[in-house]
Amino acid sequence: MCFILISFVKPDKPTIYLVGDSTVAGGWGKLMYRYFDTSKVSIQNRAVSGTSSRTFYTGVFHDPSQVKNGMWKPVATQLKRGDVVFIQFGHNDDSPVNDTLRSRGSMRGIGNDSTVIQNHFTKSKEVVHTYGWYLSRMVDEAKAKGATVVICSPVPKDKWKDGKIDRVNESYGKWGKEVAEKKKALFLDLNNIIGDRYEKQGQEATAKYFINDHVHPTTEGAQVGALTVVNYIKASNLKIKDYLTQ
Repeated sequence: MCFILISFVKPDKPTIYLVGDSTVAGGWGKLMYRYFDTSKVSIQNRAVSGTSSRTFYTGVFHDPSQVKNGMWKPVATQLKRGDVVFIQFGHNDDSPVNDTLRSRGSMRGIGNDSTVIQNHFTKSKEVVHTYGWYLSRMVDEAKAKGATVVICSPVPKDKWKDGKIDRVNESYGKWGKEVAEKKKALFLDLNNIIGDRYEKQGQEATAKYFINDHVHPTTEGAQVGALTVVNYIKASNLKIKDYLTQ
């Protein structure tokens, strides 16, 4: 299932671009418009379900019908000074680098490691880079247009052990923060902020925030994510906080 919101972007007002996978597309990203005066700021939920940092950046995706209005290239083309881009990946980057199902995984870490594969879908060679490499390219290209970038760690999954929710502090959360620091982007630790909230509520109470797959959010779960992002904006120096309505 794919959720993509595309609307006309007015050149005379800033735009907030939301870039990510299904936990953004059909999760917190789909509710962000509720918290802003959209006569003063545009909200563009460009996240695409099933994508990783790699597939979103390259546009090489197992479902070509989704490529046209999602993916990084159209976002980078439209970006302008004053825009803000929220980027959240990681859930799908841990998939296989090359398979016949999606071929969407990225290499682990933030370095310059790469591998060459024969992509099943394009039938041609592809150089696959690290998670951090793809994030870095997006940050560089957005900043070159005068936009501000906020890298987000992945929202937590409903996976628990000994009363503690599973976190990605030694992988995608850590790598996202490192890229943000290296590239002088902003960082929003959704994994830990939301994870702390869920642990306070407990595993049983938290179940209502997820559908049966324990990954994708219910409407209540999406609202938790959206409010976390909004609270971050309120506490930040971002100009877009002036356009919040609540």
